[in-house]
Amino acid sequence: MPAKKPIGLSVRHNTKAEKAQREAAEASMRSDRELPMNPPASLKEHPIAQATWRRLMREYTAIEAQIVGRLDLDLLTNYCILSEQAAELDLMRKKAFASWQEGNPTAYDEVVKLDGRADRKRALMLQMSQTLYLTPRSRAGVMPKAKEEPQPKDDLEELLGQVENMTNARFIE
Repeated sequence: MPAKKPIGLSVRHNTKAEKAQREAAEASMRSDRELPMNPPASLKEHPIAQATWRRLMREYTAIEAQIVGRLDLDLLTNYCILSEQAAELDLMRKKAFASWQEGNPTAYDEVVKLDGRADRKRALMLQMSQTLYLTPRSRAGVMPKAKEEPQPKDDLEELLGQVENMTNARFIE
């Protein structure tokens, strides 16, 4: 069974008791401290990871519902470091590919190895991004829908509704 969505993203119609129970359960697992907008100290020497952190925090703060919290700090930090490692692998691959084009036959093996490592990094990033609601598929069906305000009935619709109710009442008797 898949994990439950955060209440802020749930579109299911719940009773007041169900909503209260769900909110209490989520509140009990929520830290009083929020995620920092600035990258944590562990990302100090990682400029690409810091940029990823800032981008993610801008997106998460723009969302009405709280998707990630302080308990997700390590997961987010690891995701940011993975993004930097993937960028480094891309740079290494680019250099190895240029070396292969210049006639270095051993560079081909390096390109293939780097491709495999980059693929594994990106697969891990995909798994993490699904957990962090960063993919379209992970967000599918969880976007909060805007509430539609009921349109007031005009006089003719009210009259037709009364006639319909009277007609239904005759058939019931």
